[in-house]
Amino acid sequence: MKKFAFYGLSLLLLMGLVVGLPSCKEDEPVIPPKLSFGDKTLTFKESDGEVEIELVLDKAAATDIEIDYTISGTALEKVKAGANAAYDYEITSDYLETKILKGETTGIITLEFTSDLGIEEDETIEIQIEDVIGADIEITRDDEVNIMLKQEDGLLMVLEWGVGVGESYKDVDMDLILWATSTTTSTLVPTQLGAFSSSFVSPEFFFLPTAVLPDGTYGWSCNYYSGTVDPMNFQVVYRTWINDVPTIVATKKGTYKLANINPYDDKVKGTPLQLAMTFKKAGTGFNTFTDITIPAAGSRTIGAQLPQGLKRGNSTMSLEDLKGLLKDR
Repeated sequence: MKKFAFYGLSLLLLMGLVVGLPSCKEDEPVIPPKLSFGDKTLTFKESDGEVEIELVLDKAAATDIEIDYTISGTALEKVKAGANAAYDYEITSDYLETKILKGETTGIITLEFTSDLGIEEDETIEIQIEDVIGADIEITRDDEVNIMLKQEDGLLMVLEWGVGVGESYKDVDMDLILWATSTTTSTLVPTQLGAFSSSFVSPEFFFLPTAVLPDGTYGWSCNYYSGTVDPMNFQVVYRTWINDVPTIVATKKGTYKLANINPYDDKVKGTPLQLAMTFKKAGTGFNTFTDITIPAAGSRTIGAQLPQGLKRGNSTMSLEDLKGLLKDR
């Protein structure tokens, strides 16, 4: 009798242990999903256009969640730049927030980069998770993505004067003007290619982004605007910029006399000018750089050809700024 009682008691204890096991699991804490950026570092070019930055959960969201983030860095964002100011990129998704919907694991921040005419140092964009609303979410240490924004590909064209041995052209002013003589699109020359301005400082230059410039033939006017130097030597240097590596592809030299001085009214933008030289752009390449044409008189003469676009070169870069680009000439 005692034997059966012992077995009965043991069975009851075992059943109690089995019944009690699920209750132990119910007491275990629920581990929240972990949130992080898909990448810690990213690299883009200015010409990459619209890109997506991913935020990821390690398991599906139990409910819709909203993620607030901050954005900073040396690259200038459109809203922070202000109205009518130049900027490097724009947030084209919801501003400073994104969502991960119930049952999903990914949220997207969308940025759109802008092509510009500057030769710039690498710029940075830093995006950091600020807050999560709508669920218990663990933010991991990978709560920030660092983006490097690099110089886009293109053609740098530089007009210099008074840079030869023994030359000191203190009163010479030259103007560099870009013409679109024929292209495959009605958007002949992007409106941001430069503003009219005069300066006695050499050099004047254009940087032409490959992604922005339509295929076609382009021409330059190198105007001897004013000065007392005769003869006056100048040169035009073409340098391609591909994958952050600058390479000189052509150097053209010319000499003007006082007879070539040819001032004009800056407000008259429709007057056709003589093209000093031309080149072609096809796809990602630039080629067929012609020699400089030197007329007997004037350097900005009325011609039969009516170019389709007119922009003047930037005169804000100094020789000191350009010496790193031109040092291997």
